[in-house]
Amino acid sequence: MKNLLYLPMALLLPLLAACSSKDSDAEPQGVVAAFDQDFTLQYRQSSSLPQVASSELTLRLDDLQFSICPSKANCLVPDHVQPTFTISGRDAQTQTLKLPSSGRLVVNSQYPDTTSVRANGRRYILHFTGWNLAANKQDNPMKQDFTISLRVEKPE
Repeated sequence: MKNLLYLPMALLLPLLAACSSKDSDAEPQGVVAAFDQDFTLQYRQSSSLPQVASSELTLRLDDLQFSICPSKANCLVPDHVQPTFTISGRDAQTQTLKLPSSGRLVVNSQYPDTTSVRANGRRYILHFTGWNLAANKQDNPMKQDFTISLRVEKPE
């Protein structure tokens, strides 16, 4: 009788395992960016600067707080986003940076925020140059629907 119970369980186990993985949990592939050039990141995506093999600086978009007004609503607060990054240097020290660093709302405008970070014993300038929401996502956006535009400078 016990064997009859084990047989259905053995047949159901692969089905349950297949259902446990979600495409929404998949992390986007990392990007390689150069200093002084614009690049974009999506939620949970990372970028290696200047190249993966000898990465000097790594940025990862860990979180994204946002407020988007639905398409047929009148809102008092403009659409805005507040990304949070983890920044790692070659020296393996990490830091968390939430933008905008001033705490003000960032609307989709040119150069919404610029701040300085220290890694590898030197200073880097991070420009948060804008954000975009995927088409047709205005009424029910998710973190994965945004792209954050950045540029990192390496001053001499």
